[in-house]
Amino acid sequence: MGSEMDAQKNDDQPNSYLQGLLGDGAKTQVDVDVDAYELQLPPWYEDDKFKRAQRYFKQNFFAMFVAKLCGLLVVLAVPSILNVLIYTNQSSTAVTAYRRYIATIMHTLNWYYEDLLPGTAAWKSIAFVRRGHVAASKRSSAKLAGRIVSQKDMAVTQFGFVGYTVLCYKKLGIVYNKEDMEALVHFWRVIGYMIGIHDRYNLCTDNLAATEDRMRQVQEHILRPALLTQTENFEKMGRALIDGLWCFNPFLDFDAFLFMTARLTGVPGYHYWTEELPSPDSETKYGSFSRYSRFILYFLLLVHEVWLTSTLFRWYLNSQMVMSRFLITYFPFLAIFKFGIGDSYVRILK
Repeated sequence: MGSEMDAQKNDDQPNSYLQGLLGDGAKTQVDVDVDAYELQLPPWYEDDKFKRAQRYFKQNFFAMFVAKLCGLLVVLAVPSILNVLIYTNQSSTAVTAYRRYIATIMHTLNWYYEDLLPGTAAWKSIAFVRRGHVAASKRSSAKLAGRIVSQKDMAVTQFGFVGYTVLCYKKLGIVYNKEDMEALVHFWRVIGYMIGIHDRYNLCTDNLAATEDRMRQVQEHILRPALLTQTENFEKMGRALIDGLWCFNPFLDFDAFLFMTARLTGVPGYHYWTEELPSPDSETKYGSFSRYSRFILYFLLLVHEVWLTSTLFRWYLNSQMVMSRFLITYFPFLAIFKFGIGDSYVRILK
């Protein structure tokens, strides 16, 4: 507890969290021995807050799903994460990306829908994910000249799951309530702790303002520069991600989602509405998009910034996400059409 308080005191200094993350955090492996710990709740766990966050997610299922999708896309631009994913070769094609990221969605939905108790699907899921990170770190360390899955990588990935929801809730159409957002931060602080993120590197803290500050440091100094220096490997892996998850939501397009992700991250040139332009003659990246990509982008922004203000429309989109979850689990007809029966059914914890 004392070390955690010291770490949060140090956050009073500008970018102090970032310095620790890029320093020791980049050298510290997520776990050394997968059998050296017993999965347990953190001492500061609050069941009421955790369950409130689960209700908050269900209230904003569609918007938070899109936020997470943009988060998955942006972390691919971070070289240390991208290199490990390329090495594992489990998400570099549409079919492998489909299987990997549908599994990721299923794990996350377990956390949002199940009680966090020993023996539950959520508990088993967290244990499975933690072991997977350790295994990936060991394999990449052996084959890629010591490259590991570090505490920094884990914190950046944690941003992918919750960062845009906290920092960009207005652009995403997420219903905002401070107590709900604090509960969501607590939820991801718990998840981060249980998958092995040390308190000093955990993106989420017991204070909403401090958490937002940590997230901004990661966004401005890690994610934004990564998106400014996109590589061919990033585009390949990003397109595989979108092509694979098309089977979960057919209104996905790489150019549109990359634009939306870069816009949420504050990358120059990714402006849409006239009032966002730095100057009247500023160029925006979507000018070179195909008609289809421009349509999907317009549709996305219309949904998130206009239609989701309607309670009825938000309920409708949330219900569609519930239906998508059911179909992808029991009758993934789009995946069957695209990949065949053998690859279309994804099962976790088997």
